Amino acid sequence: MQNGNWQTTILSDPGHEHLVAEVSFGDRFLLLLDREQGRDNVCVSFPAKEGAPEVRVPLADFIAQLQAAAVDLCR
Repeated sequence: MQNGNWQTTILSDPGHEHLVAEVSFGDRFLLLLDREQGRDNVCVSFPAKEGAPEVRVPLADFIAQLQAAAVDLCR
């Protein structure tokens, strides 16, 4: 699915429990979304630098932190 420069690519069969989606902006990969721990527990993962551990956080927490940072920035 594409929306302007944003593109989402589903990497697994939507009929399966564990779904993965890749999100890109332009030609740059940004993050993966997965529901490996169930449909109600979507997580976001960011690309890791070589040798570094993957960063994976619950999507709801990530969204809350983005919103809080935007509010603080706009004060």
